[in-house]
Amino acid sequence: MSRIEFGVKTGQGGYSYEELVKVWGAAEGLGYDSAWLYDHFYALGQDKARPCLEAWTTLAALASVTKRLKIGTMVTCVNYRHPSLLAKIAATVDVLSNGRLLFGMGAGRYEEEYLAYGYEFPDLASRIRQLREALIIVQKLWTEEPASFKGRFYSIRDAVCSPKPLQKPRPRMVIGINRGRKTLPYMAAKYADGLNVTSSSLEDCEAIIAAAKHAAEKLGRKDLITSWQGFLLIGRTASEVEGRLAKAARKRGMSEADFRKMSLDRGLITGTPDECVNRLREFAAIGVNSFVLGFTGDVDITPLEIFRDKVVPELR
Repeated sequence: MSRIEFGVKTGQGGYSYEELVKVWGAAEGLGYDSAWLYDHFYALGQDKARPCLEAWTTLAALASVTKRLKIGTMVTCVNYRHPSLLAKIAATVDVLSNGRLLFGMGAGRYEEEYLAYGYEFPDLASRIRQLREALIIVQKLWTEEPASFKGRFYSIRDAVCSPKPLQKPRPRMVIGINRGRKTLPYMAAKYADGLNVTSSSLEDCEAIIAAAKHAAEKLGRKDLITSWQGFLLIGRTASEVEGRLAKAARKRGMSEADFRKMSLDRGLITGTPDECVNRLREFAAIGVNSFVLGFTGDVDITPLEIFRDKVVPELR
């Protein structure tokens, strides 16, 4: 990938479908490359009673109101749907979107959410093994007819998935990685087309991307997707940034100090266009070729416009 791509991430927590349509429509009109949902059953944060639409159902609906954007979930949790069902759902969304699906998948990590919805929460090593088997099954169902696989955790036998995804040989796939510099980067190169890193540590991101690229080189893979996902709060001036910080804190029922601390912990990039450019250049310098950004401005379209006009041209 020679051209840096930019995607918009809208977690469903606290938003209506109409609000999501507004943001996704704006992202498409402004020329962003992709738009993403998250795969959670309830809103993350302090107030879990806020509405939260299910990811793949919502993704199918949003496919019908967009025409150009690549679309996906960043990332789908391996344990919430059997991989054969997930393959069928994803193939359907690729067909409904006329071949615009980007498929993100991860090992899952929110134990509280697992247990709340009645799912067992395996240890990390097991979840990673499940992720490997799930990636194999999904690809088999997308490319073989019929498809069979027998694994430790998942199996299919003479399974038919019709229609297949429109994209050939299949939609591009990325693995979500928060930390870990060995197994998951290798899996991203061997069983997918790249990775999406969520760590706010530049050092960790650099090590993860380097490990994935090393594995890809050994496997003879090229054009690896090396994506970074983070949160961004942008304003034209310092005073506008401060105003948006205060508004975001009030929206979440938090003090400004608590919101700043939470934002720092989550790697929120805050600042004017020049400050955002400088920070994102650091990630581009370590090999990031795609940014997936959650704009901390609720459903205000202005931050997307500022970023498109003032930041994107400086990074491409």
